[in-house]
Amino acid sequence: MLAPPKGIISKISKKEMSEAIKTSGYLLEQRVEPVLTEEGFYVQMNEAYVDPETRKTRELDISAISAVSVFRKEFVFPLILCECKNNSQPVVFFAKESPISFMYHEEVKISGIPVKFWDKNRYIRLSEFTKMEDFHHYCKGEVATQYCSFQLKKDKSSWMALHIEEQHDMFNSLIQALEYHISEHFGNFTLPPKGQEEGINIQIYYPLVILQGDLYSASLKNNRLSISKSNHIQFRKEIFLPGLNQWEKYQIDVITEKYLKDYLKLIDAEAKKIKKTFRNKRKQVRLSINKIIAEARKPKKKPDSYRAFFDF
Repeated sequence: MLAPPKGIISKISKKEMSEAIKTSGYLLEQRVEPVLTEEGFYVQMNEAYVDPETRKTRELDISAISAVSVFRKEFVFPLILCECKNNSQPVVFFAKESPISFMYHEEVKISGIPVKFWDKNRYIRLSEFTKMEDFHHYCKGEVATQYCSFQLKKDKSSWMALHIEEQHDMFNSLIQALEYHISEHFGNFTLPPKGQEEGINIQIYYPLVILQGDLYSASLKNNRLSISKSNHIQFRKEIFLPGLNQWEKYQIDVITEKYLKDYLKLIDAEAKKIKKTFRNKRKQVRLSINKIIAEARKPKKKPDSYRAFFDF
């Protein structure tokens, strides 16, 4: 057998395989999975979803769902949609307090029934009904709309701060996966038989990026740049959705690997707040569900999706 030409490597070595895996995000995914499982989540790795724009099948690193029982056989399901990245260079988010953060409960993405509630002759959002502005983390702390990472210039004389295309695609992929899950949840609904009540079945979405490398928060105060390490950044992104023919805002959590357990406690606390409200306002919850179902029965033909009846 002829030897390969000089300078061409014919086969990767075991050591080189190990180094390549360590610099990827695969090991991070493997470490995240058992943490989620231990906290009661059902985890799917590399879950397939259909890109709503291209209709091509893509993969999400991790999808994890848990269940909080409100009443017997009635649940609130926190659903984490997660991308794991081993960032070789720090990622910096330009974060600041927002004067309208109390309104960001409107960016909490929810599907199922009931996501709207009949209140004083009108429907209100689930986030308004449960007063999420008082407890949801989207409504607290600093928020970023810009970020950057770093790359050496070609002559390696200095560093550039720039948007890395891979990170841009990562955020877009999370949003596409989120919209796919929402559409699937509404699309799979079937009306209950007449005389049978519909129960609570709500999914609350948490789009999440977990970084293995460093995460920083940056701010400009008195014309001085301040940069500090962080474990959790809230990133807001607005994109146009052709399928819905509208602009939509999303809030995405970016955390470090070591912050994951604290983040899961935060999610659990928010789900329990919603459960408490549902229990305290049981009659209004049941009235809202019955009204939504009654309205959905009226069309002469089955709609393509009950999202139009159920969503706010």
